[in-house]
Amino acid sequence: MLCWRRKTAFKTMEPDRSYYYDINRRYLSVIGQWPYQKKRLLYFVSFILLESTLIVAQIRDLTDHLFSDWNMLETREEYDIMRQYAERGRQYALMYGIFIHTGTICFATTALVPRILDVLFPLNISRPIILICPAYYFVDEEQYFYYIFCHTLTVAAVCLTGLIAHDCMFFTYVEHVCGLFAVVGFRFEHAVYKRSKTKECLRDYSDVYCKNIEFSIFGHQRALQFAILLEDVFYVSFAVQILIVSTGLSITLVQMSMQIHDNNLTEAPRYIVFIIAQVFHVFLFSFEGQKLIDHTLIMCNKIYNGSWYDIPVKAQRLFLFAMRKSIEVNTLSAGKIYVFSLENFTTLLQTSVSYFTVLVSTNSFD
Repeated sequence: MLCWRRKTAFKTMEPDRSYYYDINRRYLSVIGQWPYQKKRLLYFVSFILLESTLIVAQIRDLTDHLFSDWNMLETREEYDIMRQYAERGRQYALMYGIFIHTGTICFATTALVPRILDVLFPLNISRPIILICPAYYFVDEEQYFYYIFCHTLTVAAVCLTGLIAHDCMFFTYVEHVCGLFAVVGFRFEHAVYKRSKTKECLRDYSDVYCKNIEFSIFGHQRALQFAILLEDVFYVSFAVQILIVSTGLSITLVQMSMQIHDNNLTEAPRYIVFIIAQVFHVFLFSFEGQKLIDHTLIMCNKIYNGSWYDIPVKAQRLFLFAMRKSIEVNTLSAGKIYVFSLENFTTLLQTSVSYFTVLVSTNSFD
């Protein structure tokens, strides 16, 4: 009797179990992600619309620059340069989209391996099912496996379409700003010639030379402004992606090593596909960041390779402004900390592998 009273008193003093998850419930309710919330769809849609207002405004600003920059082109050569970079950006977007969708299908079809093995090499009992991602569907997963599989694959394809749209837009913008730098470099190399198809030599008038060079400097400033705007728009999302990749890659390596250690050959291929996708994703961003750095630094060489010695000294001084600006490298960063470049890409991989070795050393697979 006394023991029962103590248990009753203890239960009355103990807070309700929902108390421990109250903060999480409140935050999830704000964005419409709490599963037992009423009108959660309304909250979720409102959250997405509110967040999209800022993103749409930023993308509109970049898109306006994207189309207006074509109006500053004058010669056929400049149009060919911009068209070449625009076509390259389109090819990158196409190949990236095909790669992501193909990788998603390969990752998802690994969940069908146990089902295929049950048909080809049946056992006394069915092999355990593997879902594309851990989730609770409130139904018998064995009975409704194919419905769950189709639903998860469809949702993953739709969500990854948003990622592809974001990344392809980034590739297009980087190729565009690199094209602007290439056009400006072409102008600096041909500063002593008239902007026409015949490229007839200009007369020796300082004002005409100065006007020609000022026009090139104006184009250089537009390219620099576009690069800065590109950095300001994407550095927050890049910070989140780098944080996820650096930690996720290490954890995925640990999970793959555990599956290989346990001879679980049905799960290991999934992690291999996921690792390849993560590395390729960061490599493309680092490659585009390195390209922007190279196009920024090459401007001094473009000016030096031109016939600057054939123009008056008054016009030569204008080159100093552009050369001074080209010393300051324009970069693409994640959170203003990690700079996307091929050198930092190798450093990121080394860091992830280091985290992996630390996690493996602190965990025993036996």
